Amino acid sequence: MSKYFTNFPTVPYLFGDEEQPVQFQKLSKYVDTIDSFRELSSTYIEYEIRDFERPDTLAYALYGKPEYEWTFFLMNERLREVGWPMAAYELQVAAKNRYFKNYVVKLDVSNAQELAAYANIYNVGQSVTFDLAPSVLSTQGGFQIITQSNQRISTQKSRDEGQGIVIRKDLDTGELTVVTNSDINPTGSVRIAYADGSNEVAVLNTVYEYEGTHHYENAEGEWVNIFLDPLDVILNAVPVTNLEYLTSQNDEARTIRVIRKDSIESVVGEFKRLLEAS
Repeated sequence: MSKYFTNFPTVPYLFGDEEQPVQFQKLSKYVDTIDSFRELSSTYIEYEIRDFERPDTLAYALYGKPEYEWTFFLMNERLREVGWPMAAYELQVAAKNRYFKNYVVKLDVSNAQELAAYANIYNVGQSVTFDLAPSVLSTQGGFQIITQSNQRISTQKSRDEGQGIVIRKDLDTGELTVVTNSDINPTGSVRIAYADGSNEVAVLNTVYEYEGTHHYENAEGEWVNIFLDPLDVILNAVPVTNLEYLTSQNDEARTIRVIRKDSIESVVGEFKRLLEAS
């Protein structure tokens, strides 16, 4: 357990409906000791976090004291924002089972005029149906054969009723995110419509949400809007999927600043001194 709050001053605090306050660390207390040290290159080195490495094990490896794990978060604002990076395998599992559990319908649009037709339809909360052609794996004569079977999925407003809804409409990418009442194999989709059959339109396909588009990037790595930006800006633009973007953010958090071993005790000591004096 982190000992970051050990030296924080305490204040009377009421938890829930309790009538008597208890002494608890003043969590709003903050000193800029680490911020000032963070900019002094002589006090830190850069470190690349490896898969399955934890804050406490890294603190022990660097300083011989696992309780100094909190210094990593004070030295690195990005860690405070996104947390400790996951191992590659853990990230894949979390993306598919926790972050992106739904499905993305890619609308059949190629320009701003076609996209404008969706401005007031297929809004969040709309009940829809869409035709899927999921692959079916069967065995014939010792061989595995992939065939297609038509499947019509209906999504309604209440997930508790075993149904689902349109939960996101992204006109920057031309995609709808839909939660369904059952797992499906979204190998293809041709049409989407309201539950009552109205507003039926063609779509490109349906994919898992982690395969949906987070944004588009041009050859220079700049984020672009393929429907609105000039042609010279979107030239050779490619989609970046939700999983790819999540992976890039996780990888960026791996490179951190850590306090040098010969400076750690003075930094921690000064931090505690300022806390006690304030």
